[in-house]
Amino acid sequence: MRSIRIPLGFLWLLGVGVLILAVVAYAFGYGRGRSAGFAEGVSQKLEEQAAQASVRTVRDPLRQPAPASVAAEPAPEPASAARPAAPAPVPAGGDPRQPGYWYFTLARPSSAAADEMLAFCRAEGLDAHLVSEDNGKSRKIIVLPPLANAEARKTPAGQALEAKIKKAGDRWKAKAKGNRNFSDAYPELFRG
Repeated sequence: MRSIRIPLGFLWLLGVGVLILAVVAYAFGYGRGRSAGFAEGVSQKLEEQAAQASVRTVRDPLRQPAPASVAAEPAPEPASAARPAAPAPVPAGGDPRQPGYWYFTLARPSSAAADEMLAFCRAEGLDAHLVSEDNGKSRKIIVLPPLANAEARKTPAGQALEAKIKKAGDRWKAKAKGNRNFSDAYPELFRG
């Protein structure tokens, strides 16, 4: 009868390898399950909101037909690519973006630096706002006025805004070590 000798160190390595594989598999499964649960919760919340919206009817006076005795006003002219329609007033602390418009995104600062960067941008004459990202966890700084489309960046008004952003970015970079300029600012479509 023959016996096979396996070094004790090899058995230890094999045991550690199996343990690491089990931990990685558990972490992967836990993450996938958590993501699936979150997605299911979001879809349920959207279904509930849709159900509530179908129950509630809101009468919008702007969408009501004009009375026969009042003459209808002419429709406003469509906004040009260089100058989009003026956005509605922004509620205090609210998101000024309107769906369908492009907004320059300056940065996605940390929570600690966000207020300082926002105050600096406003002091430099930029109409900057701190808004939530799509996921709601992170925030970014955007600049108004919006652009009607991505090509509006090439118009004189778009180029002037971009030059103003770059000038402010150079000053931000010079303000403190580690600050980045806004040379990577880009227009981003807000879908709502």
